[in-house]
Amino acid sequence: MRFSFYFLMLSLVFSCASVEAELRVMTLNAEWLWTPHDRHIDGNKFNKGDMTPSAYREEINFYAAMISEQKINIVAISEIENERVANDLADELGGKWYAYFMQGRDTATGQDVALLSNLSHVHDSLTDFGFPSGRLPGSSKKKRLSKIVGAQFWVHHQDLNNVASTDLGPYKLGVITAHFLSKRKGDFKKSQNRKRQAYALVKAMDYFEKTSKKLIVMGDFNDEITSPTLKILRKKHSLKTIQDCPLSFKTNASTANSYARRIDHILYSGLVCNKQQVIDLLKFSDHNAILGIFK
Repeated sequence: MRFSFYFLMLSLVFSCASVEAELRVMTLNAEWLWTPHDRHIDGNKFNKGDMTPSAYREEINFYAAMISEQKINIVAISEIENERVANDLADELGGKWYAYFMQGRDTATGQDVALLSNLSHVHDSLTDFGFPSGRLPGSSKKKRLSKIVGAQFWVHHQDLNNVASTDLGPYKLGVITAHFLSKRKGDFKKSQNRKRQAYALVKAMDYFEKTSKKLIVMGDFNDEITSPTLKILRKKHSLKTIQDCPLSFKTNASTANSYARRIDHILYSGLVCNKQQVIDLLKFSDHNAILGIFK
């Protein structure tokens, strides 16, 4: 009888942990989120200029409130001006939130990407992977990734959504975000260069795969899930897409019907996807935020 009682209690603990412990990740494109507080406008060819202080603060507050409401653990954000923007968002989130940023090489637009997380960072794992370049099979021409950030995190069940159960042991998660060439004014050359950038991103995955078997790759890749670009990204490491996960009940029908045309993606390996959700960023961006929920 005593053995049965302890077995039942242990089963309940592990059952609760598996139900409650969710890893929640999000990718969002902030569409030219430029800080007015650095007295400089990044982007020497294309930029929309600095925002007013009130508009900047409103947008930072909007993203922070959304991230908190959705109980996100890791965020990838693109089309920000610089590290200050990432730090301002992390400061607004407060608590254990930190920004992970590496200065990019896109001097034409000045656009950059960043990761933010409230999970424990793996020491010295922040990297730009040397801004890898990729080339198409049979071609010597290369294209470099100018906007890429990677970091690794320790994931403890007890850190996820305030789970108070016994920690089932941490695992190391590699996370990479990148921003590919725009589809605007697209042509064959830009399409080929996005495929080259995909091969470059695969090199970054190769680097993290050596030390972490669980991987999330997300960002604005400016191509649909059925495109050659995304097929290149998914093939070598057999990455799955959250577009195959059940849609959240909060996602409206019109948004759900257009999910196949997304150009923002969350790809993953070594994890189990439980749910996906699309969130309207209203007036703040011409993109939707994409949320993936993992068991």
